[in-house]
This record gives sequence, structure tokens and C-alpha cells, in this order.
Amino acid sequence: MQPAPTAPHTAEPAPLDAAELIRHLAHELRQPLSGIESAAYFVDMVVSEARPDLIPHCRRLRAMVLHASWLLDDALLCAALPGGMTVQPLATALAQAGRRLYEQEEAVLDLHLENDGWIHAPAALPRLIEHLVSFFRDVAGCQDPVHASLACEGEWVVLRLWAAGSEDPEDAARSLRSSASGGALGRFLEFAGGRFETGAQASAGRLELMLRLPACEQGQ
Repeated sequence: MQPAPTAPHTAEPAPLDAAELIRHLAHELRQPLSGIESAAYFVDMVVSEARPDLIPHCRRLRAMVLHASWLLDDALLCAALPGGMTVQPLATALAQAGRRLYEQEEAVLDLHLENDGWIHAPAALPRLIEHLVSFFRDVAGCQDPVHASLACEGEWVVLRLWAAGSEDPEDAARSLRSSASGGALGRFLEFAGGRFETGAQASAGRLELMLRLPACEQGQ
């Protein structure tokens, strides 16, 4: 009696790389977003005199594009975390982020550092700081400079970011809290063991963000 034929062996599909999928999706989405921003900017320039009533709509479109682009960056950063945990001085990460922001975007990060602020956190800390500064500038519409202060309060290293010039800082604070709950900031704090708070002063157009991170000893 002949043995029953067996089905040909098929290779198992490769496991899905979520980070690579997000990178691909972000790349595909940036192209139409860039086109929308360019079109809105062009219309803003062309009709600014003939149809001033359209200017707020064009600028709102551009603001939405910037927010969408920031959310894509947020997804990419979230997928990359933790990317390794290190004991590092927060002051050094702030200086690195400030230098890169100035070199790449001519953005000013005004630093007020009382100490080094050693913490145990994901190695992507400088990238997260750049990302948060981009929220202040691109999403909240704050003006340069974005200020950063660093201090130790008991067992916490406290980082405060603030800037003025936002047209609606309360809405920006709500947006930041919403994106942080499932985004890069929330994931970073999950690994670092910290927490955050937001604040807004509508009269001054001021947006504030405070991060509390557990302090640790150098080389711990």
C-alpha cells in the first residue's frame, strides 16, 4: 500500500517587523502631506491680497499637516523605544538636543541647568527632547526660544520645558496629553519610571511641560 502523499512544505512567513512597517507607512504618508502643505502655502501667497478671508483656512491646513507629520515622527520614535537603557546625565542629553536643533533647524533651546541630573532611561533621550521641542514649535506654534530648566527635587530629576507665543496653549496641552498616553513620551516614561504634567497660560500664550524622572547615582 502506497503512503498517502504529503503536502509540500511551505516556509513559515517571516515575523512582521512592526517598526519597519511603521517606517514604511510614515514614508508613504509624508509625500501627500508635503504636497498639501506646499499647496496651502502657495494659495496663501497667491490669494493673500485678493481673498484675505482664505488666509486662516490655508494656515490651518498647514498647521494640520505639521501636526500630522509630528504624529508620524511620534510613531517612529515610539516603535524605536527603548533601544537600550543607560545611566546618563540629562544635562548632556539637553545639550546634544539643543546643538542638533540649532544646526538642523536654527531652533534655539535656552538651557537653565542647575546640575547634571543623572537618570536611568532609554538611550533615545536626546531624540525625545528634540521631538518635544518640535511639538512646541510646529504643533503648538510657540515662538523661539523654547526654554528648558533642570533641577533635582528630592529623589526626582525635574525637567521643565516652556515657551510662549501659542495661539491656543490650552488646546496644545490637551493634544500633548492625548498623544503622550499611547505615544513616544508615554512609552519613554514607562521605561524610565517617570511621569509628566502639562500647563497652559492662555493670556501669555504659554505652554509648559514638566517631566519627573527618578534620580540615580552616576555609574549606578
